Amino acid sequence: MMQNPVSYFEIPVADMDRAIDFYQAVFAVSLTRTEIDGHDMALFPFDENAQGISGALATGESYVPSSSGPRIYFFVENIEATLDQVITKGGEVAYPKTSVGDFWVAEFVDSEGNQIALSSANP
Repeated sequence: MMQNPVSYFEIPVADMDRAIDFYQAVFAVSLTRTEIDGHDMALFPFDENAQGISGALATGESYVPSSSGPRIYFFVENIEATLDQVITKGGEVAYPKTSVGDFWVAEFVDSEGNQIALSSANP
């Protein structure tokens, strides 16, 4: 069976409580806090019958928040509403909602300093 090349992601965080609060509010999800291999982590929901991948927030010596690393795209139904939540929770818009063919995209800086991207269908 062929598989897409990316299967999981981890977002570096400095303050796990603050990051959990931020991501739960922005994406209206519940994260599950756990420890994996000695690292404090918070897992995003995962449904094996749904499309896409899942991942976690992670702390540790090698997990350094940055706005210059890879961009992780979260699919959302409404980019404007999501960006409103980002601002409410102390994040900032880094790239406004923009049409790129069949999709809308935007980017924001999270509570930890990571630059994260959004995408949604372009009706």
